[in-house]
Amino acid sequence: MVNLNKLVKNFRFADLLAKRGTTRFMIQVKGTETDEGKFGALPEPARALHALAGHLDAYAVYALVHLVPDGPVIRFGAAEEVAALADQRIADYAGTLRFHLSIDDFEHKAEDLQELLP
Repeated sequence: MVNLNKLVKNFRFADLLAKRGTTRFMIQVKGTETDEGKFGALPEPARALHALAGHLDAYAVYALVHLVPDGPVIRFGAAEEVAALADQRIADYAGTLRFHLSIDDFEHKAEDLQELLP
């Protein structure tokens, strides 16, 4: 696994480049301490990550980390799924939306990453 933020200070689109077997993943990590497990994630960066990963023959994934007293809850979602969900939440909300996702929106754990692949 490569921490992209160490290679390029605060890499814009992803935090990690990981490999499982022959499959590569570009991973954007989002964390929250909100009681409800809500995250801010705009659709444009998610789409950009998806496009960049496609050029690099990798899969674009978001790792959503909900920090709770019993330990972190970590779920994964495809970047294109994150973009679509954030778009929908923005369209459904009349004002300015701070949180676009919830930890409950995602089911996949690390061992389920293969299920995110087409």
